[in-house]
Amino acid sequence: MARQADRLAKIGQEGFAAIEEQFGRAKRRPPVMKVPVATGVIDSNETAQRYKGRVYIDYPKEKPVPF
Repeated sequence: MARQADRLAKIGQEGFAAIEEQFGRAKRRPPVMKVPVATGVIDSNETAQRYKGRVYIDYPKEKPVPF
């Protein structure tokens, strides 16, 4: 397992070195996306009342920014 981890680490270092060679080093870190903090937990009945039975999942439209 250690040999595979070492191999993957070496591949990652080589990959990032190639990217930096092609595009240069990053000048600044990407902005951190802030996530709202939940204030409490509600059950499914409260959820149905609050959202009037509408259930949807809001997926981000953009790919997440790697850190």
